[in-house]
Amino acid sequence: MKDAFVSVSNLSKTYVSKGETLNVLTGTSFEILEGELICLLGTSGSGKTTTLNILAGIDRPTSGEICYNGHNINEWSLDYLYDYRLKEIGFIFQEFHLLEHLTSLENVMVPLLLNDWKEEDARERAFNLLKQVGLANKAMGLPNELSSGEKQRVCVARAIANNPSLLIADEPTGTLDSKTGDDIMRLLQGISKKNKMTMVYTTHDPYLTKTASRIFVIQKGMIVESNAKNLEEVGYGNIIFGKNDKGEIL
Repeated sequence: MKDAFVSVSNLSKTYVSKGETLNVLTGTSFEILEGELICLLGTSGSGKTTTLNILAGIDRPTSGEICYNGHNINEWSLDYLYDYRLKEIGFIFQEFHLLEHLTSLENVMVPLLLNDWKEEDARERAFNLLKQVGLANKAMGLPNELSSGEKQRVCVARAIANNPSLLIADEPTGTLDSKTGDDIMRLLQGISKKNKMTMVYTTHDPYLTKTASRIFVIQKGMIVESNAKNLEEVGYGNIIFGKNDKGEIL
């Protein structure tokens, strides 16, 4: 087996609120190879977003090790984590998180300017990215002038602006209708393949697993590669695998 691009060992995350302890992740381990498109499948509240935040260096685990390209990111300072998020991670949020007072072009320029691009070069790069996602004609539009699908395309352009090696998408179609959601997933699949980006995305919709090279299922705080049994346990087996006339998962 190839060396892992991302390796997670005994990952756990615990939150304490008002005297109560919530174990979101409980000692899970998995590996992601470079260039893979991984779907993290689970119900709402299962810990999908927490997992992505830890992979992106936004949050730190309670225990466990996260290695990116052989480096344990838990050992990095806040400055190193900032550079990691800026240069190596592209994050696509379910709720877009666009800056409402900036145009589409300016929103895409933000990570470039933070990465010390000259303004003229950043503007050209941002426009070309909007063109790539089919929004060249909306470059000067404000977020409140865009449809949900158009907003998410701006988010895709912004996420890939610095050509990250790891693209992370948290329920990227969660606020979209099914057709627009399919379009966004095809766009993401094409971009990750063209730019040789590793991608991890979360969903609670089993129909969106079809673009993935592998499916990880999260349940009871554990993340494991999918199989017929664990998919059936979380209610997805009959949708992803189908059933024969005896009711057995294929």
